Amino acid sequence: MTKQKNGIIIAGVAIVLIAVVAGIIGFLPGTPATTVNDSTGTPTASPQTEKTLRIGYLPSTGHALLFIANEQGYFDEQRLNVELFQFQNSAEGSTAIIAKKIDVGGFGPSPLVYASKGSPVTVIGGLMAEGSGVIALPDKADQLQDLKSFAGKTVATVRMSSGDIHFRGAIQDAGLDLQKDITIQELASPSAVLDAVKARKVDAGVIWTPYMEMARDQGLSVIAYTSEYYPDHPCCRIAALTENLEADRDAYVRMEKALIQAYRYSRTNPDEAVDDVLRYVTIDRDVLKTAMENPYSSISPDPNLNGVVQTYDLLKSIEYIETSVRIQDHVDTSVYKQALDELASENPNDPVYRQLLEDYKAMNE
Repeated sequence: MTKQKNGIIIAGVAIVLIAVVAGIIGFLPGTPATTVNDSTGTPTASPQTEKTLRIGYLPSTGHALLFIANEQGYFDEQRLNVELFQFQNSAEGSTAIIAKKIDVGGFGPSPLVYASKGSPVTVIGGLMAEGSGVIALPDKADQLQDLKSFAGKTVATVRMSSGDIHFRGAIQDAGLDLQKDITIQELASPSAVLDAVKARKVDAGVIWTPYMEMARDQGLSVIAYTSEYYPDHPCCRIAALTENLEADRDAYVRMEKALIQAYRYSRTNPDEAVDDVLRYVTIDRDVLKTAMENPYSSISPDPNLNGVVQTYDLLKSIEYIETSVRIQDHVDTSVYKQALDELASENPNDPVYRQLLEDYKAMNE
């Protein structure tokens, strides 16, 4: 028998002995399955079980936190095996949640519409606030300087998008009848809206970031931002089937922790964050950077219950929905709050987490 074979046998015996000893120690009565924190020497909880989450997204800067969390390894850090699925619009993505094709996603205010119809969905967080606007060719824009001037005009939108809902609300607030005074043409995607405006098939269009910046880069005008109509209104809300949330709440808390970490990264490493998003949103980098710095939109992981309630009331006001369902019964802010509390406790001096705690009080309590 060769020395090499002898070595293999000896190594094999050693491995078996180590495994046996480890097994005996691991099963001793009263021995907890813990690890030791190297910095403090104190026991910590055993690693969480890896969980696969199928997350839906739109190719927009509004979903930047998902992209950053994936690229920077925050999902991996939270022991989440994340699979990302792209959709054209919010209605399509929310339908996929209801149909159990994905586990979670952030699709404008559309989860509120589904909840109003009795669908068992729960909002647990956010991705972006504001971030939509009205675009037109320059000569058309000159004729549309106030909301009343939209009377008799045709405007393209993407149904159930945040811009669609808040533009309709603003038109109604201006005293126009949504059924008689304006024609709203619903298209499948912001790209389709942009093309319709450029081809003069409509007078104006409602799209979101970064398509607004793309439109301006192509010579179109942004007439107004929806944040001018409704300051700080919520956009993309993270939602999941209620039964999935109840069955594996811990996985969603870990997902929210990853998104909060991604938010912190976007604030402390803005240029690198642009590069992360660029891997999912295929436009010119300078245009993307401008979109991410747009003062008329803001990235935020907060669920913003107060804003959700206001948007829900707006949906009823413009007769987008007719319902007796309380939206508060379809929002669980505790998932996000637990994730934020854990991160803030682990990093008590971090100014980003401290500010998020203040934001939470203002938007949810």
